[in-house]
Amino acid sequence: MKLNLAVVEDDLQERKAIHDCLTYLEEDLRIQFHISDFNDGMSFLQWYSPEYDLILLDIMMPGIDGMETARRLREIDTHVALIFVTNMAQFAIQGYEVQAMDYILKPINKYSFAMKLKRALARTCAWNNDTIRIRVEGETVLLPINDITYMEIVNHRTVYHTVHGNYAEAISMKEAAEKINRPYFVYCNRSYLVNLQHVTSVGREETTVGGDRLVISRPQRKQFITAFSDYLRGKK
Repeated sequence: MKLNLAVVEDDLQERKAIHDCLTYLEEDLRIQFHISDFNDGMSFLQWYSPEYDLILLDIMMPGIDGMETARRLREIDTHVALIFVTNMAQFAIQGYEVQAMDYILKPINKYSFAMKLKRALARTCAWNNDTIRIRVEGETVLLPINDITYMEIVNHRTVYHTVHGNYAEAISMKEAAEKINRPYFVYCNRSYLVNLQHVTSVGREETTVGGDRLVISRPQRKQFITAFSDYLRGKK
């Protein structure tokens, strides 16, 4: 498993201590962290994109402090997991205002750090296994995977058709498929990636998905019909 983390910390020694703890956790949990470091809140917000699974955020920093950074973060991403790392517990307790999961006190203790990170990652990974984050007109949307009926490529944008409405994201179908990474999402042609959970009928040239009729292309026909048959057998 690979997880994306952002570490927002202006003190080089403290940042090294965090990295050392994360290295210990990688070995202990057999996962891989991709870590992005930021020296201050402003640069973090300037380069922020909704790709992180967890953010470790110092409170006392030059420029805008961690609490203000967190408030601005929540204006653009209401869902990403957040943990404060600080030597001032009285400020960290205010974390409920910005939906922080927890706080870690400095100086960092490896075992305390590991315990809190494990707890946060357990919650984050379970959440991420059921949802994807997509970017729609400058806002982050948390989309339940099982609500997606099918995906369609339209004018170089991926449209997610769901049971609650449609959402368009400016990414390729390949990138969208990599986000979902589920075996029951199968192409019926180059333009449509179908969630087999929402298929109600399959013919030789068409399939009905979420009430919509989609064309099954000749190159994809055998693979799609086989995948749907395997899916039905797996449900028995």
